[in-house]
Amino acid sequence: MNRSQFVVKGLNQEKAFNNLSKEIKVYKIKRPEYNLSTFEVDSKNEKKANSILSSMGLEVTVVGHKGFVKKLKSFFSFYGIICGIVISILFYILQYNFILKIEIWGNENLSASVVKDYADSLLGSHFKSKVDTKEIENKIKNKFNLASSVSVAIVGQTLIINLNEGILPPEMEDEFAPIISNEDGLVTSITLIQGTLNVKVGDIVKKGDVLVFPYIIDADGNERKVKPQADIEAEVWLRKEYCHKDYVVKSRRTGEKAVCNRVLLNGKEIYKYESKTKFDCYEEETTYQNLISSNLIPFKFERTTRYELETVEINNPFEDNKEEILNLARENVLIFLQKNEIIKDEKYFVREGGGCYFIDYIITTCRNIGG
Repeated sequence: MNRSQFVVKGLNQEKAFNNLSKEIKVYKIKRPEYNLSTFEVDSKNEKKANSILSSMGLEVTVVGHKGFVKKLKSFFSFYGIICGIVISILFYILQYNFILKIEIWGNENLSASVVKDYADSLLGSHFKSKVDTKEIENKIKNKFNLASSVSVAIVGQTLIINLNEGILPPEMEDEFAPIISNEDGLVTSITLIQGTLNVKVGDIVKKGDVLVFPYIIDADGNERKVKPQADIEAEVWLRKEYCHKDYVVKSRRTGEKAVCNRVLLNGKEIYKYESKTKFDCYEEETTYQNLISSNLIPFKFERTTRYELETVEINNPFEDNKEEILNLARENVLIFLQKNEIIKDEKYFVREGGGCYFIDYIITTCRNIGG
């Protein structure tokens, strides 16, 4: 038996209860005062009773519930809070074993974000017990020449990296060269580790341009020589011109050949065999081979092969074979792509002159130009 207990205040309650009893069952009606009544309804009818009485201008208050459902809700409510607290404690204990933050201390010229990103790449799982602070110290020191000493410690859930930027000895100050662009391109991203930038994102650079100078300006305004380090990405344009002629006269081999073999001793001919076949037009290739490995008797075998040639006329109109010709032009550029590079864009321009079609084929890719 699951019921809700009501208290009603107001006038004309008899009419209200008559209307209510027509819709739902009402239990234990009591009227301790003229304008005050108490009663019970089934819990499933609580909202309906509240709506009917309120529509008649009465002040309606639900003062309690009783029954199994109420006790069950209270039980789950109480133990749900307990379970939530227990789960929260367990989660806190579990996550306390992980490093959630990295802080860089003591840096003045080195970029904190670059050092932080590099340290994050060394952490792996971020699980405290698997973090080797000594290894991180050594790798950061080897990576960044400007860091003369590095200390790494775990405090709470924070990995603290304390840097000491050293001053290079005078004898090393003139040994560093600037970073030079090895490609023509449009700069798309820059990650400066140390040095002074000479370009910014959006600049167009040419091969040989200085990207990063080998010095920094310290806090006192003095110039200090350092080994420049930076990752500079750019859109690089690979291009090559391909020439096509609609009409070409060229020579090609017919498949017929003639051979002339000679044995030489110290460059003098001591034996010769030659095919009787003669060609009016030919090209020849000659190879040599030692007959005896000993240098005391320098016999050599010479073979000359003559390949017969014929003249052919090739008529290959550009408009009739445009797609095939453009593919040949494209292949001439693809050879400049590096392994695993992705083509971002490609285009071509065609111009005609002197009976030839010149195809300027251009492929755009992304590349580190600070090598």
